[in-house]
Amino acid sequence: MTYLQPRANAAPISPEVVELLARLAGLTLPPEDIEPLATALRSQLASIEALDELDLTDVNPILEFDPRWPV
Repeated sequence: MTYLQPRANAAPISPEVVELLARLAGLTLPPEDIEPLATALRSQLASIEALDELDLTDVNPILEFDPRWPV
């Protein structure tokens, strides 16, 4: 189940940006993978942008995380 749906107005991620990010990360990408990765990054950014619409005025930020906390 997907809780966040990508928006139609996703941030523009060009193939050049994907190539730059790959180079900065020390990755070599085959040319045929660049456009699908750009599409995937656009989708991820659109999903993350939806978080900006949340009203978090009564939510305290997490200051400490303990992986033993129950789910």
